[in-house]
Amino acid sequence: MYALNTVEHMSPDGEPKAERQRAYAYLRKHLLMVDSELSRAEERLAYFAEATGLELAAVFVEDIETAPAAFERFIRAVVLDKVEVVLLPSLLHLAVLGAPTHIKDNFEAATGAKVLTTLDAVSYEPGEAVS
Repeated sequence: MYALNTVEHMSPDGEPKAERQRAYAYLRKHLLMVDSELSRAEERLAYFAEATGLELAAVFVEDIETAPAAFERFIRAVVLDKVEVVLLPSLLHLAVLGAPTHIKDNFEAATGAKVLTTLDAVSYEPGEAVS
């Protein structure tokens, strides 16, 4: 099981801060991806979530050998936990499942969650390639 849809943070003086909406993320390893590249992709997702006021609660990482197991867990978790926002590094992470825009549209229709990519609004580091 995962946590609820929002997280309440405490300020340094012990007062509750505003709740932030929870988000889950999904990314797919590519054939030559090394651990440091995976870590950078996860950092970009966390940075995007923070910059857009979301609480990144879970990241589902798809291994090539077991695909689409992580995607199936991701869908189940989004539905069960009623998560309204999901993050991807880019729509290319859905390409192995079919046409990315069709997968995105079907995912949003089936789960009710809005799919955002880190390419949508925030630049992590200018000039850095995005997975």
